[in-house]
Amino acid sequence: MIEVEAQISIKRNGVTFLNPVKIALLKEIVVSGSLSAAAKKVGISYQHAWTMISEVNLNAPQPLVIKQRGGKNGGGAEISEYGLRIMNEYQLINETVVRTISQINVEINL
Repeated sequence: MIEVEAQISIKRNGVTFLNPVKIALLKEIVVSGSLSAAAKKVGISYQHAWTMISEVNLNAPQPLVIKQRGGKNGGGAEISEYGLRIMNEYQLINETVVRTISQINVEINL
């Protein structure tokens, strides 16, 4: 059986702006409100997560994530309204691609 797969990566100015791992991290930030907890859930180091979010924010016209460093009262992270909109748009693109790939897989395996 032949099967086609695809993952969506969106680039901005030649740099990967969004991909499945970054989207998973953003979704976990929404759930937990914590970059550290989100990194653990996604299975990456806190430092890697911090770097990814910094890159996303740097390459976006507006920040997607609002970060607060830890300290006496702890830190936190939240997704901006712009970030929520971008996540939704990515999801719509991904759903369209998944539907198309499913149709292709049915057709090539008839």
